[in-house]
Amino acid sequence: MKLSFIPLIVLLLASFMMSCAPSVPEVKAEQVAEMPTTPKYFLNSSEYKVLLNPTEFSDYSKGFEAYWTIINEVAAAEGIAIIASEHPLKLKHKEVSFFDTKDLDLRKNGFLLRQKLKYKNDQKVSSYEFAVKYRNADPVTALSTDLTLAEGYTSKYGKIELESDIVYFSTANGGRHATFTVSNSIKLEGEPTMTSGYFSAIYPALQSMNLPAETELLLVAGIAADEWMVVPGKLDFGDGLYGRMDMTVWALETENGTVLVPEFSFDHPFFEDRDFDAAAMLRCTTFIEKLQVASPSWVVPGALKAAEVFALSK
Repeated sequence: MKLSFIPLIVLLLASFMMSCAPSVPEVKAEQVAEMPTTPKYFLNSSEYKVLLNPTEFSDYSKGFEAYWTIINEVAAAEGIAIIASEHPLKLKHKEVSFFDTKDLDLRKNGFLLRQKLKYKNDQKVSSYEFAVKYRNADPVTALSTDLTLAEGYTSKYGKIELESDIVYFSTANGGRHATFTVSNSIKLEGEPTMTSGYFSAIYPALQSMNLPAETELLLVAGIAADEWMVVPGKLDFGDGLYGRMDMTVWALETENGTVLVPEFSFDHPFFEDRDFDAAAMLRCTTFIEKLQVASPSWVVPGALKAAEVFALSK
């Protein structure tokens, strides 16, 4: 029997928080009544992240290869099987940009406007792929934000997603820091007008900021991240819990030189009709800590990669 939305989201959040306490806020009984019945989001996935030492990635390929060896060694020691992709260290190349007002009004209100451009044969391809995200440390607040597209627009992935982002060894609290992110992506047919009014017409939730329609949206910090990524495979934590791994380096060209932001992450989905067993969740939620213990010089305190870009705008 399929669970109704409110009990479902409470069960999923409770399961998630049991594995990640104490950094995730408790959902109290009185908050359940505040949970929205629409939009009907549920916790689609969790992503576990750690920033890596940039000195190890002056050569991206060598850095990925060396850390891939560490991942395999730690997984083997913990009895975690790895399902490697056919080409685990094949480089993927993108450009990632963030746009905001001069005063960063979107960020101050919890929103993020991101653009991704792919490279093909070393040439940048203008695909006009954008995503609006709303991020908050409180899951109830995150759930209350409706990122439904306006009539006439189609979501790239066909759905609104709710993901928990867990940063390990966070500069925010020194431990695991979790935020909840609602996101919806779109691929536009042509080049957009970079104004608040243009994107508010697509994402009505942005109208809550009451910005003048002509407010210009600028490239945050004047920098686009040059992204290099490998997708080496999956971690098998047991009970059908698979963590899809990414290793990423963002190269940010600043006036003072290139800033590298390397990251290791893995994510897994949640399902509406089942929970993972406690042993599998424990292997999942402690894996990055095991990596840090095995090779502490590779791990540095950090935040979400986007925060590194916004920090350069100050």
